[in-house]
Amino acid sequence: MRYLFLSLSAVLLFGLGSCKNDKESEKTIRSMSAVIRRNSADTGYTWSAAAALVTANTPYNRAVEFKGSEYGTNPTSLTMFVNNYRGAGSYSIYQGSAKQTDSNSVSLKYMSREYTSIRGTLQILRDDAELYIGRFDLIAANLNDTITINYGSFTINKK
Repeated sequence: MRYLFLSLSAVLLFGLGSCKNDKESEKTIRSMSAVIRRNSADTGYTWSAAAALVTANTPYNRAVEFKGSEYGTNPTSLTMFVNNYRGAGSYSIYQGSAKQTDSNSVSLKYMSREYTSIRGTLQILRDDAELYIGRFDLIAANLNDTITINYGSFTINKK
């Protein structure tokens, strides 16, 4: 009887321990990264956003905004705005100070410098009920220098 009680107790504890709360099992994915080069000879700085998020339908219907920022050693913030978003596909983006109803735009601040001339592409690889997954490449310039942003990628969940 004693062994039966110990066996049942062990099974009960194991069963309770393997049950997970829904909140515990949800995995929050908010990553964005890229390689930033100041010139062709530069080996590049691997930027990784401490926070990345997606805002959909703001401020216009069928618009999506992808944001990433990091305020450590090399402070960087990147916002890519896609108007008339159609889901997975390729979008041309260029520097824009304001969100407009007829354009796709990008704003970039790197090492406390704002870049006023930016062009590139944003490719959405996956847009489903769970995730946005995408890639991006940009060339940005200001009065002082030009940088390239390559191998940009993000994975952001919708929950």
